[in-house]
Amino acid sequence: MDRKLIITTGTKKNFYLILEDNTPVELKVEDIEMSKQAGNIYKGKVISYSSAMEAYFVDIGEDKEAFLPKKDVCEEECKNLKKGSVILVQVKRSPVSTKGAKLSCKLSLPGKFLVLLPQNKGKVSISSKYEDQEIRDNLKKRITNLINQLNPDNYGIIIRTSAINATDEEIIEDFQFLKRLWEEIKKDSEKLKAPALVYEEPFKAFTIVRDYAADFSEVVCDDIKILKQIKSFISENFPNSTVKLTPYRKRKQSLFFEYGIDKVINKILSPYAYMKSGSYLVIQETEALVVIDVNSGSCHKQKNLEETAFKINTEAIKEIVRQIRLRDLAGIIIIDFIDMIEKEHKEKLLEMLKEEFKKDKRPVKIKGLTQLGLVELSRKKIEESLVKQLSQSCQVCYGKGYLRSEEVLLFEIEKTLQKLKPYSKLKLVLNPKLSYEINKLLENLNLKDVVEIEYNNKMHVDKYEVEKIL
Repeated sequence: MDRKLIITTGTKKNFYLILEDNTPVELKVEDIEMSKQAGNIYKGKVISYSSAMEAYFVDIGEDKEAFLPKKDVCEEECKNLKKGSVILVQVKRSPVSTKGAKLSCKLSLPGKFLVLLPQNKGKVSISSKYEDQEIRDNLKKRITNLINQLNPDNYGIIIRTSAINATDEEIIEDFQFLKRLWEEIKKDSEKLKAPALVYEEPFKAFTIVRDYAADFSEVVCDDIKILKQIKSFISENFPNSTVKLTPYRKRKQSLFFEYGIDKVINKILSPYAYMKSGSYLVIQETEALVVIDVNSGSCHKQKNLEETAFKINTEAIKEIVRQIRLRDLAGIIIIDFIDMIEKEHKEKLLEMLKEEFKKDKRPVKIKGLTQLGLVELSRKKIEESLVKQLSQSCQVCYGKGYLRSEEVLLFEIEKTLQKLKPYSKLKLVLNPKLSYEINKLLENLNLKDVVEIEYNNKMHVDKYEVEKIL
């Protein structure tokens, strides 16, 4: 697979587009003026405890109070935690909508090949991407033996997917780096007064390169300064990498348009995703979950309904996973595939879905099929989906996606006029698109001489105003 990273910078935002075989699979947005909270470590102060939510509210020095679920508090600290207590916490999910950041005192520091878990003493786990039990056992044994003598504090670790190709020296070097980083964080936290930021995650370019272990054929960037920083980061952390670093110098065409990032954004903001066969997906986000519906569209090639359904569903799998990654959909996700009867087809579908999600760096748990034939899965939520990051709520429909029909609006105007009886003169302000309908309505109500109409092109077709003028 050929993977590229495209970086285009601006005064307020940076965009990071990941291409796999020239197909957009991930788009990351970085707000330059706002600190990226996910992964940051703070010295916080407990404000209160909610028994209903089983969570502490913590002041970390940001705009919104963060919340710390009781289950994410270390046992030794939970006993004495109360209002005014100072605690070291890490943001596991950035603020979402009206909710503050979600915290944990079980800290984790990701490296190139390992994740250090300072509070999880003795814990050694391995990425779920490794399915072969023999590979898992051998890798776990090898790495545990390597770091045992270097780990007198018995810090926990998670073995990342990239560790499979790492040498012994690289594993040791990565562990020592993470250990030093944790010691620096502890020292810094002792000097600071709560609430305070103790450790800030590197900016997105570094975290993307780190998470993919520099597995890119090329990085293209329109900011030479950032490209030099990436070069230094890769040289220091991935010296064997062969990634090509390309400065973008075309003055007549912005990198944003050259790689169609504007078109990618438009597609992300659409609820529809179309496939080559003519079938398509409908993707809807709600407050509680994400629903993805597979539709056959114009694809009816097979005579056998079962085979047609299976063919469309298997084509949909790649697009579903791509859209989930591209839109950064997370939390509970429900997929409504086209109904199939054969058990073998259903099982194969789940296996294919599981295999496709191996490309995703975010933890995904596939729960299986419900009795209604829906596929349930969950994907770790770190920040708001891209739809919410790239858009704002419509000031007319307020996110509903629907407006009142002309008939309903005219009925409401009729009732509003009747409510204002008795009257001698009224003024009605509305959009000129309704001129024919409103004149007909006033004629039927015998109010043409009573109501003065004022047309306003700036008023939305869904709105109107009525007032007494005499």
